[in-house]
Amino acid sequence: MSLFEAPFSIDTTLARAQRSSIGSVIAARKISVVHDEVGVKRVNHVPNGIYERSLPSLHFLRWRPMYHMLAANAWMNGPCAPGYDPATGLYHVSFQWNPRRNVYGKIAWGSMVWGKASSKDLVSWTVSGTPSLQPGEWYDKEGCFSGCMYSAAADGSRGLTVFYTGASRLPLHFSLPDICQSETLNIAHSRDGGVTWVKDEANPILPETPAGLTVTGWRDPMVAPWPSLDMALGRPVGEGNLYGLLAGGIKGRGPTAFLYAIDKSNMTQWRFICDLVELGLNHNISRWSGNMGINWKCAIFATLVDSEGNVRRELVIVSAEGSAPAKQGISSIQHPQQHTHFPRAERSQQWMCGTINIVRRADGTPVPKLQYTMGGRFDHGIAHGFHSFRDPKSSRTVVFGQITEEDLPQKLVDRQNWSGLISLPREVKIQTMKRIKAALVSSLTEITSIEAQPETGNQGTYTVRTLSIIPAKNVEALRQSTREISIPGSRNLRNPSAYDDSCVLDVQTCRFELYSVFGVSNACERIGLSILHTQDRDLSSSTTISLLTAEETLYVSRPDLRNVDPDISTMPETAPFTLFESANGSRERLEIRAWFDESVLEVFVNERCAISTRVYPATKRCWGVRFWAEDKAGSSTLVDARAWDGLRADIRVMN
Repeated sequence: MSLFEAPFSIDTTLARAQRSSIGSVIAARKISVVHDEVGVKRVNHVPNGIYERSLPSLHFLRWRPMYHMLAANAWMNGPCAPGYDPATGLYHVSFQWNPRRNVYGKIAWGSMVWGKASSKDLVSWTVSGTPSLQPGEWYDKEGCFSGCMYSAAADGSRGLTVFYTGASRLPLHFSLPDICQSETLNIAHSRDGGVTWVKDEANPILPETPAGLTVTGWRDPMVAPWPSLDMALGRPVGEGNLYGLLAGGIKGRGPTAFLYAIDKSNMTQWRFICDLVELGLNHNISRWSGNMGINWKCAIFATLVDSEGNVRRELVIVSAEGSAPAKQGISSIQHPQQHTHFPRAERSQQWMCGTINIVRRADGTPVPKLQYTMGGRFDHGIAHGFHSFRDPKSSRTVVFGQITEEDLPQKLVDRQNWSGLISLPREVKIQTMKRIKAALVSSLTEITSIEAQPETGNQGTYTVRTLSIIPAKNVEALRQSTREISIPGSRNLRNPSAYDDSCVLDVQTCRFELYSVFGVSNACERIGLSILHTQDRDLSSSTTISLLTAEETLYVSRPDLRNVDPDISTMPETAPFTLFESANGSRERLEIRAWFDESVLEVFVNERCAISTRVYPATKRCWGVRFWAEDKAGSSTLVDARAWDGLRADIRVMN
């Protein structure tokens, strides 16, 4: 089978182009802006829309997503400084970016600049082809690393402010000794709606780590009001008091977030309060919660309130370093190939919820501490480095993360001339389920990613709460101008070995949204769906999302790609997951939502489990989505299945 199925059509974020054969000219409707240094030259608009040279190669476009936001080219690191500017009505997301190849000609991590993107709706993006913030001063000469945005000038007047970590020395790693002023806190301002940024003359506003502490890291600022902390500290609520968190750890004690109070009338003034969290090294109470690591990056906070408005939990999301990734099982459907030569880093994206309590230090000083009540993996796959903001238009907490290229060997990364992208925007909230009496296998008290509160008057039942992670509602705008397809009615599911056309959704592109609901019987051993990447509908060449009920484990099993490149890693992603049973004996339905975009797959299960991964298919089309169950009684059902095929977003790269 050829690489590109005929007729071959590519809708790009830089241009809508069509090639009838490799080497032909490309008809394009927008300018393409990328850098000469990385092998894809800048081209200007031509009236007839025909460009005979200097356009992205087929390798560049082969696995490039079409509705995820990503940099113009080269190495893209994590998102930073998401936010909303009420003066212009624009959302902003910056990102760490190395726009040039390294001295060995590789697309790789390096001295970071900030790229930037803006949007009216969190779906269509205008991405700058030039850096917005670059190294240059002694305090950031080795890179401008992650940070946050606040929608006011540093003195509280109208404007935008970003806080960022500057690196004066490299390398930086939690295993290395802390060198004074290797990491500093800095600030930059924009008076033109984020078009240009000017570094503050007071930089670095924090030149070194808190006195008396030997840290393993101290970076990635987040700044926001925190009314719950105001209440805990006895400060007036509603006056816009600002707090800052810097992620890191204390040597020999474990990861933490360093808490500061900020003068809202002069945001260059930060006062250290305490280290907010004390969990110890590699806090890992069960498979349901995961490993909190040795050091943290990108610590973000929010206060979540349940739908009834009477339960409040403090949320902290972190990228944990020094925590081994979840154990990858072997799929019973597929036979994964070897890992790449660049295995995934020992990190995990974690969340924890709790309450803020005041405790006293040994010297009697009262300080706030976040008391852990439940926690888990924020993403069970390849996404990490999440940043958040409170969207004033929706009153929701929105987060973005980085989805990496770690499963692709370096030679293919270099050939495609780009690496990494930004996840779809996600919303977080509290999920509440009442009158729950059991899970599939585990007792409720064993599941440490939930709170199970005994209910009064209902003996043996519980109110269960956990963190809900779902795509932002804005993402539904991608459905416009797509082909909507569905499978009508409820259908009994057959074994994967018995092909059933009536349970196949006719998805044809590699850019779709999928919504599916299953009824899982007591006799069901395994249930799920397969994205078919080949015309022969071979399951070994499919991407399969399934639940093994006895294991209480979700699997995302990726296709065998030895015919594409044997060095592409296709080990399955796994996540602990269960279904709950109500007091009346009914079992919760299994809901799987998925977004596939050329080579990136984001999966959300029952609004409380997220798995992001990469799939590098041999062709640029799909041959359907098949639903099935391994059920001895044959009584598990497909309740609902819908898809929106051919998603695309208007993502423009401009000067």
